[in-house]
Amino acid sequence: MGMRSFLFLLAVFFTSFFCFAQDQSSKVEFDSLINYEVKKKETLYSISQKFDTEIDDILLFNSDLKNNKLRKNSIIIIPLKKKIINKLKVEMNIKLDRDTVLNSNQLKVKKDYIKIAYLAPFKLSTIEIDSVDQIKNFLKEVNLTTISLNFYNGILVAIDDLKKNKVNVDVDIFDTENKINQVLSIRNNNDFDNYDLIVGPLIKRNFNTFYQEEIKTNSLSPLVYDEINLNSNTIIPEASISLKRDRMFEIIDDLILDTHDQCALIISDSLNKYTRDKLIERFPLAEVIDLNKTNNSVDPEITDSLMGINKENWVFLETKKPNLISSVTSLLNSQLSSERKIRLFSTVSNENYDNPNISYEKLGNLNFMYPSNSAPNTSEDFVKFQNNYLSKFGKYPDKISIKSYDLMKDLLYRISVSKSLKKSIEIGETKSIQNKFNYIYEDDMGLKNISFFILKHKDFDIIEHQN
Repeated sequence: MGMRSFLFLLAVFFTSFFCFAQDQSSKVEFDSLINYEVKKKETLYSISQKFDTEIDDILLFNSDLKNNKLRKNSIIIIPLKKKIINKLKVEMNIKLDRDTVLNSNQLKVKKDYIKIAYLAPFKLSTIEIDSVDQIKNFLKEVNLTTISLNFYNGILVAIDDLKKNKVNVDVDIFDTENKINQVLSIRNNNDFDNYDLIVGPLIKRNFNTFYQEEIKTNSLSPLVYDEINLNSNTIIPEASISLKRDRMFEIIDDLILDTHDQCALIISDSLNKYTRDKLIERFPLAEVIDLNKTNNSVDPEITDSLMGINKENWVFLETKKPNLISSVTSLLNSQLSSERKIRLFSTVSNENYDNPNISYEKLGNLNFMYPSNSAPNTSEDFVKFQNNYLSKFGKYPDKISIKSYDLMKDLLYRISVSKSLKKSIEIGETKSIQNKFNYIYEDDMGLKNISFFILKHKDFDIIEHQN
């Protein structure tokens, strides 16, 4: 498919997509949306009365509440009329204070025009553009097309931010169709040395195919990092597993020196044998539960018998499986008492802790600590980003869109300020909505982000561990 035809189809597709999203959100018109922290004993009815709005309107913007109860200290979205806004002063609970270091109004721009290429599996050839119903149904699902679109939406919002500082960004879009032949055709029929940044392909197989031969332009693998072809121009935007794991071990070592007579319990699956062995080195008397030998389950009677009374019990949960995380946190909460203190740790970087099936309250009771690439945010900057995204696309951003916005905003700022990403290393650490970045350079591996979070649950909040 030629670029002109492709862009025409893409424009039609985006228009249909936008109309579908608008249909879903324009049933009720609101002047503003706010984030509200649920108080103790509040219900949807009491909140709707407080803000003079309908329960159905609250559910429209909080679909996850349809099958779940309200939780104290949780943040929900409230749609408001202008007359209501003028009467209310809503206090926001800012759990993590992260002002963007590279404020668009403070930039000293050295490069005011940036050109990027975005390669993603939109798979437009598989969609009947004439069928609006098919597009509506297709866009309800999580698939390669919706992932590609949501990442692209994040790019567009980041570009809008740069325009405020008179930095213009052009994006050329290439549909890889998730096909090797198409990837090679794109690679061989376009001059990618003329771009400032290449984003994608999103799929590992396609990424490795595209970069079988090194390209001079900086290339970003935004969603996959393991076993991809690396060269001097590759950008890896997430800190390595080993870096996050080692930082957790440093914190644990410090805590060992500050705590006496702790009782250690290690719960681990086979994928995390390395960290299990490292923990055993630190706690040679620790009890170990091998999840592979217990059919991925933990017997409460066993944990009850293994943990001590009148001492700190440190439980290390080394797994990424959300069902196990949920069941273990519930189990440990049931065994807490005034005589038995339990702290939960994990050296595994895992986004599954931000899961509706895992209770923030239970994690808070356990003072849970773990490494993470991103951190939740309810600051004014995040609310502003949400509302801008809603206004532009008729829906709220998902995790892919937020990650795309953070990542692309940072990289585009770096290029505009330093002209090249390699020179931008001098900027140091930058922070955005939910992510932070601090790159180092290695000749054979390119630019690698070394920034990440160590997060702690405290009551209903998630806070960043400070050294």
